[in-house]
Amino acid sequence: MNRFFPARPQGAELRWGVLGATAYISGHLLPAIAATDGCAVAAVASRPRHHARALEVAKPYGATAHQDYAALIADPDLDVVYIALPNTDHVEWTVRALAAGKHVLVEKPMAMSEEGVGRIEQAADAASRLAMEAFMYRCHPQQQRAAALLASDAVGELRLVRAAFAFEIPSGSGNIRLDAALGGGATWDVGCYAIDVPQLFFGRAPDRVGARFFRRTGLAVETSATGWMDFGGGRAAVLDYSIDYGPRAWYELQGTRGTITVHNAWAMAGENGVVTVRTADGVRTETVPADNHYQGQVAAFARAVAEGRPTPCPLVDSRRAARVGAALVRSAAAGGAAVATADGLDGPTPAVTVPA
Repeated sequence: MNRFFPARPQGAELRWGVLGATAYISGHLLPAIAATDGCAVAAVASRPRHHARALEVAKPYGATAHQDYAALIADPDLDVVYIALPNTDHVEWTVRALAAGKHVLVEKPMAMSEEGVGRIEQAADAASRLAMEAFMYRCHPQQQRAAALLASDAVGELRLVRAAFAFEIPSGSGNIRLDAALGGGATWDVGCYAIDVPQLFFGRAPDRVGARFFRRTGLAVETSATGWMDFGGGRAAVLDYSIDYGPRAWYELQGTRGTITVHNAWAMAGENGVVTVRTADGVRTETVPADNHYQGQVAAFARAVAEGRPTPCPLVDSRRAARVGAALVRSAAAGGAAVATADGLDGPTPAVTVPA
């Protein structure tokens, strides 16, 4: 459900702290915060052994480089904390930041279980603060254009979503996504996007899902996957995602009279979006002007904080994403058997069921 809280005073600057000092943070997130009106990069934190990296990342913004995560969380001058830590740390540090009176934007997956998102939801309620999962791709205008085309009946009733997300992570790279102990694997990384897209456009969780996982030699995590979602009434989704190959960030909305294709959901700043509509009347391709979806995400969250209104990625979506992701993991462990994922939000995911 949506969370409401007192709006910030008009014109007050929103001061951001970031947990994590990776290349991703320095290359994408910090510039997006700094470029957003009313926002400032105020602090960065790393683990103590990486403090030199935090100093390096913070310097261009005149930001404080905290010695550890707890010090940043305790900083009274911060309004928002962005959490870009290993997946296994997301729930703990989100809850801690909320309890310290900060709003939180947390990298996907917000949690790897519905129970984890529930803990965050309770902490956000108790602190009267916002928490949001960072699905930056949702904030690119090409997604809004695809939704508008679907709503305009351009291709008829939505029946099937195809979603493919992939990029290569080499073995031996030391990347945390290859480490099972840190919540690695394709499902909880690129798979998050493939899981989100069908639920975003159908507006609900599927009734059941299934998956097959593939593991690269020498690794303990799945590195590629294929899956399906059944939304009932002849509506479905087909997924494939991987950290073995890529890059791909493509999805298609199949309607009763045609298709809407978004060719690159990860379109970066300076890269136009491309959307194709194909029906019996012909094919037309639209160019969506380039936009920075990281900055769009920061701006959207900042508006929600400033105006005391719901976020563009509500916690109900995060609960569904966590439930469905966990169900895909369980299905793969059961050899691809169907797992029920009813849209109710008031109980645990049912046990593995036998496919019809």
